[in-house]
Amino acid sequence: MKYIIQEHSILGGKLPKHQKIKVIGAGISGLMAGFYLKKRGYDFEIIEQSQRTGGLLGTQQLKEGLVESGANGFIWCRELQEVADDLGLKLMTPDQSAKKRFLVRNKKLYRYPLNTMESLNMTAKAIWPHRQKLETAADFGDTYFGKAFTNHLLGPGLAGIYAANPEQLSFPGALSRIAKIMNQSDLLPLALFKNRSENSKNPNAAKGRAGTHSFAGGMEDLVAALTKHLEPYLSYETDGLDLKAAKENLLITIPAYHSKHFFKGSLFQMLDQVQYTPLISSTFFFKREDLADFQNGFGCLIPRTEGLVTLGILFNSCIFPNRSTSDDLLSLTCILRDDSPNLDLIESSDEAIEALIVKELDQLFKLRGKPVNRVLKRWPKAIPVYSPELYHNWFEMDRLLKADYPNRHLFGNYTGEISVRAICQAASKIGL
Repeated sequence: MKYIIQEHSILGGKLPKHQKIKVIGAGISGLMAGFYLKKRGYDFEIIEQSQRTGGLLGTQQLKEGLVESGANGFIWCRELQEVADDLGLKLMTPDQSAKKRFLVRNKKLYRYPLNTMESLNMTAKAIWPHRQKLETAADFGDTYFGKAFTNHLLGPGLAGIYAANPEQLSFPGALSRIAKIMNQSDLLPLALFKNRSENSKNPNAAKGRAGTHSFAGGMEDLVAALTKHLEPYLSYETDGLDLKAAKENLLITIPAYHSKHFFKGSLFQMLDQVQYTPLISSTFFFKREDLADFQNGFGCLIPRTEGLVTLGILFNSCIFPNRSTSDDLLSLTCILRDDSPNLDLIESSDEAIEALIVKELDQLFKLRGKPVNRVLKRWPKAIPVYSPELYHNWFEMDRLLKADYPNRHLFGNYTGEISVRAICQAASKIGL
């Protein structure tokens, strides 16, 4: 049993060093690619259809504090530290009070939500060898740890990253690091031991700061600094689709539903099949005294078995105290997934969405007052679903690009890496 792990999330052949490259899109993938293209001495241009850069990333300043439109931070890595250093950005480390992470069970917050019997069953399953091929993340959780683990630990954990259920997610696609470890042995403890032994001998094994980091002005600081750094290479209000029949070298970093128009046949169909999860990001400011059962921490993840629409809640002002302008204010970001067939939730009024969120927050924290302010962001196509189909298509898309479109490359949060950290790490390999 061996899982194929994608080596690089920039699909297609190597980017040509001595020919001009046109980067389509100035979202975080396009900006990170541009940063390393410039660093490695490439001739390039970034084409952006709108008047702004950053894509989903952005920060809004209210009188109560900062509001992020997308990611509120990133997990530290050497590559992002390199980007920050080159741009003169100082990383903001999480507050000590943000160490606690919670999971919800029966509408209560727990550091560890499983009972004694569920824990014993999980341990028994984990030490037993399993030889069947695992297709989905749910297959992995159920097989190696049991249903309780999948429902109350793995499911909400993956929803916090991919906003999807474990049944929807490819095991080697969404949990590639675990799949790589499992390639060493069917017996999980032995696989973990072998992996740890290999890492201990590897001087280049990733070591450094832990936890989520950000910037004083939010993620907009990163976008703004990258934009300034790349300003001579940026062309705004330019439709990249005008180049769909051209022969230039293209690095296409826009979403799959736009990227498909650069291709025909199988590549068009595979890109057209990429599914996206509709999300609502809602940041609320409350008086701290109005959340009776609130506990300081990083946030909480909510299993689907709880019957709530909210996937998770970030405790922004606990993670980074400057996210609210007063110690008396709490900043909470609630992430909701719209599972309705016709986007009924996203199409609802702001007032209806606020009422739903406040009702669910009341169940968790016992509200004693109304929110001071709130900002809602609707994303009908927010995050790509890392389905088994998409995982298998990565390799075929890579093959077709090399065979039929040698001057075109695909790079984005649907090509193998979804986080800001991982996108930066992938871009850092350009020219190596």
